[in-house]
Amino acid sequence: MKVLFNLQRHFSASSSILSRFRSASSPVIKEIGHILPVVPTTTFEPGQTFIHRTFAYKGVVVCSFSCRLHEKKAGTNEKEVSTKDFYQVLVHRRDWGHMGFPVDMTSYLVDGVNTRGEKLLTFINGMDCVGHDDIIPYFPISNAYFDHDLFERIFDVRDESGELRVSMKPELMESYRSSHRSWLAPRDVYRERTENIEVTVTTFYLGVNNVGGQPQHMWRYVVRIENMTPQQGVILRERCLKIYSLNNMNQMHAHGVIGKQPELNAESPAFQFSSTIELKHSKGGHMWGRFKMERDNGVMFDVHIPTVVLESTDDAPATPPVLEKA
Repeated sequence: MKVLFNLQRHFSASSSILSRFRSASSPVIKEIGHILPVVPTTTFEPGQTFIHRTFAYKGVVVCSFSCRLHEKKAGTNEKEVSTKDFYQVLVHRRDWGHMGFPVDMTSYLVDGVNTRGEKLLTFINGMDCVGHDDIIPYFPISNAYFDHDLFERIFDVRDESGELRVSMKPELMESYRSSHRSWLAPRDVYRERTENIEVTVTTFYLGVNNVGGQPQHMWRYVVRIENMTPQQGVILRERCLKIYSLNNMNQMHAHGVIGKQPELNAESPAFQFSSTIELKHSKGGHMWGRFKMERDNGVMFDVHIPTVVLESTDDAPATPPVLEKA
């Protein structure tokens, strides 16, 4: 197969991967590698380079996790639970500006400098968590490089007959293979579709933080909203989110998400964002809500945010090497 790939996140099939870069005059098509067959039952190894099927950025796999996927069937109350592979990946720096979501999606807790035990929320730019079906694997050609601050600290690269092979440094392999208890590991993934708008929520447990002298369990969540019929554009106008934890209910209402009202159409069919939650208790937490969408003709409708469970018995998720120094 071939893939035509450009900065507007469009691509098509071909025998090699091409990339279109903007220029002052006209776009330039440049070959970046050769596409590989996808095997649904085979887990991608660290160092696998790929194109994201929806956001169309270039990425490289750091580590993989087997995670529960909770899917609610459209128009029913039936839920299916399956186990799928998910991956933490690095995103090529030159794709940050057009990938369809903020660059600071990934956060974790580090020890602070004060004596109250408060930890600092720290961010890694250009890191994403993706499902197995999001990945279109390829081998990059020799003059195609990958730009990310962590890339050379995590991976080795060798040239084999004009194609690059990327592999994790041997001294890091064991740590990342056993990183299932780290803040990198998604706890659960929840998915629900309303009127062809699919919402996916992925949860991560970051650990316990001392906030104002009180222990708080901190969670990170990533919400992906995708228009499955992008030729019929919609605009995300409002968000209403409810969080329940042991008889305590909080409700958040805002215009759009993270200060934006993203439009989901044929050019940009999906958007995602990340945020954090602090809960007093390790168990009994739930989150759910809705997005209010507007169609091109002005009609408003609600899209469900699936109900997610926020429970953990882990007090201090581990930090894999290299990332803790980022």
